[in-house]
Amino acid sequence: MDNRLIKILLVSFMIWSVASTTALAYYYSLYIDIDRKYIELENTVNEYQGTIDDLQNVVSNLRGTLSNINSSYQELLQNYSEALNKLSALLRGGYVNIVIDFGNGTRLFYKFLVVIDENNTVFDLLVATGLSLDYTEYPEFNDVFINCIGGVCGQQTGDRSGLYWLLYVNTEPSAYGAMQSKVYGGDLVEWR
Repeated sequence: MDNRLIKILLVSFMIWSVASTTALAYYYSLYIDIDRKYIELENTVNEYQGTIDDLQNVVSNLRGTLSNINSSYQELLQNYSEALNKLSALLRGGYVNIVIDFGNGTRLFYKFLVVIDENNTVFDLLVATGLSLDYTEYPEFNDVFINCIGGVCGQQTGDRSGLYWLLYVNTEPSAYGAMQSKVYGGDLVEWR
């Protein structure tokens, strides 16, 4: 081989060596830089994943808390509604006076606080007097007929025949029986 050819080959080989080493060094530095950035990004993602997990736990806890609050709110709202209804009934109610005239000069007077839809029938109040009662039930009318109050009974026979206990509400004869006659605050109930 010719000396000159060897020189050209050697120079070419050296140029190739330098170029490939330079390229290798360049790409290796790029690889190191990219690897460093990848590791940083991976760490950042891991940090964010931890934060995301923490946030998911917080959201889950908030959902549970909101569910409990909603349940408590519903219960509170129900209690408030019931209390409001009772208060409304009390405000629509009031005191009712009852007079029981036995017809022999004996009159008993009572005063009761009525609550609407709880104890606001004449029969409720008559029972509340604590006097002994005798009555006949009429289920078809959902009502009763009062036979005796405090041991004094209406008479169907004898010299007092035709006498019965009569019910008056606010001095007017009641159009209904004792269980169907509703009374409200300020009313006067009389049994004669």
